[in-house]
Amino acid sequence: MFMKKWFYFLTIVWISMTLASCDKPGMPYPDGVLGDGDIEALVLNEGLINTNAGAISVIYKDSTVVVDAFQDVNHRPMGDVAQSITLINGKYFVAMNNSKKIEVVNPVTFKSEGTILYTQAGYPRQIVPISETEAVVSDLNRQLVRIRTVAPYGKPLEYISIPRWVEYLVVAENKVFGMTQGGLYVFDANNINKEYARVIKDIYNEEYTKTCRMLIDKDGIIWGLMYQKRSGVVTGVTLKGVDPKREKVVKSYTLPIGDSSSQTPGEIIGYINYNRTDIDPTGTWIYFNVKTRATEKNAKGEKEQQSVYRMNVTTGEFEHYYDLPGVGMMYGFAVSPEGDVYLCDCLDYTAQRGYIRHYLKDGRRASHKVGVYPGQVYFPGYQQ
Repeated sequence: MFMKKWFYFLTIVWISMTLASCDKPGMPYPDGVLGDGDIEALVLNEGLINTNAGAISVIYKDSTVVVDAFQDVNHRPMGDVAQSITLINGKYFVAMNNSKKIEVVNPVTFKSEGTILYTQAGYPRQIVPISETEAVVSDLNRQLVRIRTVAPYGKPLEYISIPRWVEYLVVAENKVFGMTQGGLYVFDANNINKEYARVIKDIYNEEYTKTCRMLIDKDGIIWGLMYQKRSGVVTGVTLKGVDPKREKVVKSYTLPIGDSSSQTPGEIIGYINYNRTDIDPTGTWIYFNVKTRATEKNAKGEKEQQSVYRMNVTTGEFEHYYDLPGVGMMYGFAVSPEGDVYLCDCLDYTAQRGYIRHYLKDGRRASHKVGVYPGQVYFPGYQQ
């Protein structure tokens, strides 16, 4: 009788622990279990350099988290320093910066379907398709790299030298646009050559705004975020829109930054060292973050916080969207198709696993523990 009671007790404890756990880093999953229908979001984690800890975390709609789906399925690390994940031709193409490769991943099973390994120096960052069978990869080694996006993937097709390194790319009107510190570079997609490159000099990235993605709105206008300065002092956040056909800035709107000493709650008092940008599914609203005056002091004893603002691309009007108290330097930022804000929190940057802070539109908040240095949030079924 005693043994039966003890066995019953242990069984209840095991079941309770299993049901209470929302972190299942070693889940077995047969083909199809990781279907898009049950997934809330994917998180691309950079991982600490030289540790092969780059990972894809899966957040399910029931709040269950799979920390490293690729490792669990393929029984090997995905690679070192994951930079971006892009859905092309029904596959995820993941740029692995320090591994100098592109990993091709099945979006349902998370099995590896191929590896595009660099044969010369390079640091892949972002991947954009330029045709039904090819894509271009931005690279910090002052080059663009052309790859195949259909099997067999093989080695890169071409390494194209360019005058400056490019981090973020967009493709519009059969042209490739790459943001640099010297201006917005423009290449013809069917003839990417530095000899034929054009430069739009009045839209460029700076020390901090280089972390902002370029975005394409509902009318096909390309947007980039910059700072407005006067006598070296930042006085506003400016969004500039480029017509890809004319290769010219056609819109420019600025949100002024107020007095940094202002004690008025909600007042915009500064810019963020690392800005992030996103756009809603309709291509109407661009989201970005600024520093505002808070009503309460944070952990550092400061009465300031990050807040999300958004701008209407048609009217140029800005509006406050969400306050993010307690958030320091976010490592990644995204707004879901439903309008929820997701932040990548790397905590104290000591290579411990980070969190996704989920700010729901109705005011509720949730946190999901993911991999090391989460940097990008991706929503399956919604091509960003």
